[in-house]
Amino acid sequence: MIRVLGYALLVAGVLAATLWFARDLPPPERVRFAAGIEDGGYWRIAERYRDILAEDGISLDLVATAGSVENAALLASGAVDAALLQGGIEPEVPVETLGSVFIEPLLIFARLDTATGDGGAVAPDRPVGIPRNVAEWGGLRIAAGAEGSGTRAATSSLLAAAGLPGADNTLLPLGGADAAGALAAGEADVAVFVAPLSAPYLQPILSDPDVMLLPVAHVVALSRRMAQARIVDVPSGAFSLDPPLPAEDLRLLGLVARIVAEPHLHPAAVDRIVEAAIRVHGPGDVLTSAGTYPSMADAALPQDSYARDLLADGPSVFADILPYWVVAQINRFAILLLPIVFLLLPLLRALPGLYAFRVRSRVFRHYARIRQIEAEAARTTDAGHLKDLQTELREIDDEIARLKLPLAYRDYAYNARLHIDLLLSRIASRG
Repeated sequence: MIRVLGYALLVAGVLAATLWFARDLPPPERVRFAAGIEDGGYWRIAERYRDILAEDGISLDLVATAGSVENAALLASGAVDAALLQGGIEPEVPVETLGSVFIEPLLIFARLDTATGDGGAVAPDRPVGIPRNVAEWGGLRIAAGAEGSGTRAATSSLLAAAGLPGADNTLLPLGGADAAGALAAGEADVAVFVAPLSAPYLQPILSDPDVMLLPVAHVVALSRRMAQARIVDVPSGAFSLDPPLPAEDLRLLGLVARIVAEPHLHPAAVDRIVEAAIRVHGPGDVLTSAGTYPSMADAALPQDSYARDLLADGPSVFADILPYWVVAQINRFAILLLPIVFLLLPLLRALPGLYAFRVRSRVFRHYARIRQIEAEAARTTDAGHLKDLQTELREIDDEIARLKLPLAYRDYAYNARLHIDLLLSRIASRG
């Protein structure tokens, strides 16, 4: 009986969930994705995501933006469904992360006419015209990224961490290729980039003999003053092996890029985006070993439950035999079912006891009157009254005998009838 009831509850739950999810079971045809500056580092990565999602018939519509700040704003307004977001950028509305995907070093380049060095090779212990200590910067023209970009936000955070008022330096609204061009033309003293190493605008500036990569001092202290910053070990030759750039191993500031999405993104879209991230970032790069990303580490945002489980446990056992969008819905249902199961388990464990109590009560409810009859029989000597008590006891005995009880509980009826027989004998002996 209990087992049947449990199965019935499970079937009812499955049917209810099927009816609920049937309305959005098919995967979406299009997903809007904020991808930063067109042909920039984020854009190039998003193009790879787009190609992978196209294999399953999902069109990833890339939306060009100024960078992470605008990406977050578009998510907040509902203009896009998902985006790449730089570490330290927090959307104004609730969003969920689908995982951290790669590390972006914070790269600071300076011209050699303001920073002494040898043809772009970094010499960490050599004094330069632009101090390595950011707190000593003053009067510099800094290409700090366009308004709305993650680079602008990171540059402002860096200067604030160093304790510099905004008026001490001039922040030029230039990012990407424009910032590199301004530095090469002498229109900027310093250019700041927060970008994946594959960003196309980094190659010209790295090969410019009049520009050097400036190693910033006190990176540990700065990282603890900047939201979601971390230390990045950049190995010699990370950008180029001939010539080796940088010439020596460096410790730089870095930020962890994340994929974020609105909280109700279709599970099939989540499945495919996470799969694309695994294929693109799973092999690793010069900054991280294979298998490091994607990950929920350093996400610093609420986690999409399906993406979290997919990254932790890998593809479902059904992935090889069912379409991915069906698997996504099965896993989605499983995620929702677990709390229900945990709520039902105590109830299911209590059901046998409740059932046994209900069966016993059909017999035990007669004992109150049996005790009253016993007490009355002990107090009276009236033969007529004793006869009436015997008649009532026999009626109770007949009623108990007619009860249809499960075999396991018949002993309660037998015991009750034995008690009645004993009481009838005691009354008869007084007659």
